[in-house]
Amino acid sequence: MEKKEQLEQLHRRMIEEIQDYAIILMDTDGTILTWNKGVEKIKGYKAEEIIGQNFNIFYLPKDRQEGLPRQLLDMAIKEGRARHIGRRVRKDGSIFWGSILITAIHDDENNVVGFTKLTRELRDNEIE
Repeated sequence: MEKKEQLEQLHRRMIEEIQDYAIILMDTDGTILTWNKGVEKIKGYKAEEIIGQNFNIFYLPKDRQEGLPRQLLDMAIKEGRARHIGRRVRKDGSIFWGSILITAIHDDENNVVGFTKLTRELRDNEIE
């Protein structure tokens, strides 16, 4: 295996193995393209259940109706990233507090071509 291939494989596995953070790669519409073990641990979804879904699935119905997921993507486009602390929904319907960071990914011409979304579950003493 070439050194570049080895590095790419190691990088991919590094992200896949992280469990304390849900790390998702999304396209420009918020469709989930990749998943890591943290998504399963924090949100309850296996890769085959969540890849291809829109990330708005993690938001409360009220937040979806008010357009919060799209607003966060728009903020990331405008400012490079968007941070938010709020209630999120697990696969089983239970609700948890999460801290998220959405970062815009740019091509060589500085066009937004996708997003990374990092989510960490917050404990009661971390919520302000």
